[in-house]
Amino acid sequence: MNGSGGTTPRADELQRGLVSHCYRMLGSITDAVKIAAVSAGYEDATRACLQQVGSRPLPSDLAAPSADPEGALSERSEILWLEPIPADLMDDHPIDLGLIAALQRLPPLERAVTVLHLEGRPSIADLLSDISPAAMNAGPLIAPDEVLLARYRAAFEQYDVPAIVTLFTDDAIWEMPPFTSWFRGARDIGRLISTHCPAERPGDQYLLPLTANGHPAFAVYMRDPKDDIHRAFQIQVLTLTAAAVVHAVAFFDLSLFQTFHLPDLLTGLPPNPYDGTPKPHVERLHRPHG
Repeated sequence: MNGSGGTTPRADELQRGLVSHCYRMLGSITDAVKIAAVSAGYEDATRACLQQVGSRPLPSDLAAPSADPEGALSERSEILWLEPIPADLMDDHPIDLGLIAALQRLPPLERAVTVLHLEGRPSIADLLSDISPAAMNAGPLIAPDEVLLARYRAAFEQYDVPAIVTLFTDDAIWEMPPFTSWFRGARDIGRLISTHCPAERPGDQYLLPLTANGHPAFAVYMRDPKDDIHRAFQIQVLTLTAAAVVHAVAFFDLSLFQTFHLPDLLTGLPPNPYDGTPKPHVERLHRPHG
């Protein structure tokens, strides 16, 4: 505690480190926050995670890509899916979404040793096992191209599917837990969005820029035609090449909006957010209890 009763910068850094550590182990930011809050340190947190560890997949871990973007989407809400981590809970060690997905494929003890080595804590790993860490290559994250991200946001907010297609590589992946159906290729991604996205016209979607797992991301809000309010819809986490989007994961778990300190509803949006009017103030609307 500092003199004002708050946490010190060192305590905040330790807490972010414990949350990120548990997240690498579990693939769940929800569970990571809970375990980190009651852990005395990294050894304690690791052992607690080992008691709970499972395997949280992405849809692309479970099956081949779908060849029918216009067809029915398969959904499995009972699966515990991989979750993203917001920037304010991340430490400075590797936490790329692809790395977290790869860690989920390791057996629990090997995963723990690998995570501890990634974080530079081999002494704690030695207390758990003499297993050599698996070779993990997180790969460098591409620095976000702000022009590309602005074009991406504009294309979705204008619901311009041909423009969206041009922003993906030919072999790009689009997946969206809890739907097990996933898609490869810019053309199929466009067909999927044209068929299944509930947007119908410019202004139906509004995208708020975020960072998740060190990646550029967007919180997507969709207009509800019944009351003309934009409601939380999905969180998209993007992986970029130097000139295009190579991977997009659209998370439909709306509880993640709370994790990212985002409102459930937006008010005050113009009919088309790209009609040149100033960006609106984002506010939370409280739903009545009962």
